[in-house]
Amino acid sequence: MDSLQKLNDEFHAQNSNHICSTLNEFGMTGFSRVLFPNNENPCLSREVVRVEMTNQDTVVQAAQKALINNSVYTGVSDTTALKVKEIKPLFGCTICEGKDVNSVPIEWKVTFEEQKIDSHLVRNTSISVVIDAEGVNRIWGNWYSDIKGPAFLNYGYVQARESFVGWKFDMRGYTGEETIYTVEPKDLKGKPVLEYYPVKRNDMLEMRQVWKVPIECSTSAYAGWSGFVDVMDGTLINILPR
Repeated sequence: MDSLQKLNDEFHAQNSNHICSTLNEFGMTGFSRVLFPNNENPCLSREVVRVEMTNQDTVVQAAQKALINNSVYTGVSDTTALKVKEIKPLFGCTICEGKDVNSVPIEWKVTFEEQKIDSHLVRNTSISVVIDAEGVNRIWGNWYSDIKGPAFLNYGYVQARESFVGWKFDMRGYTGEETIYTVEPKDLKGKPVLEYYPVKRNDMLEMRQVWKVPIECSTSAYAGWSGFVDVMDGTLINILPR
């Protein structure tokens, strides 16, 4: 914690103490509450810059510059790889009392798409940057550098797909139906694709290359699931709704 707090202090000093967001337990800008004082997000108590921002043309460039300048924490080393997913105004008042109280854009939130390595998606790597009239004040999310997949895959996509045959889902948690859905071969028509999946293991972070297996739900209107299977040992990493 001492080393992490020191790193967090250096991160804030490098950004003129204008950024209120913190580093996570791995020393990156990914969201975590580990450095929240009294378990409260420090951004909730920051002094708001109440200046209307009427021009959004420069916010993407400012966000990209902040990610590059903080690359040791963000994992971003190439702005050309950053693809904008959303640009959203955040409203607040510049006149906050009296009869002329207003609500205008005082911040912009720029969200970038998840990282890709050799065209393969890296899960949970979307980055959001919030900018006010004085500059970037929040960075939530991070990418990963120096990631390489295994030279050979021990577990093929056919094996990964077949591992879900007979898998049972309690539909009460998905559709409210009082039924158990059992996966059959006909539910596994889609071709799995390779992705990367960061996995927390105690105090470490492992990057796993996985097969993302589409699982249909043929007897219900429910869209189905995606199963993530490790390409090296066939371990089930996660199952998520599609």
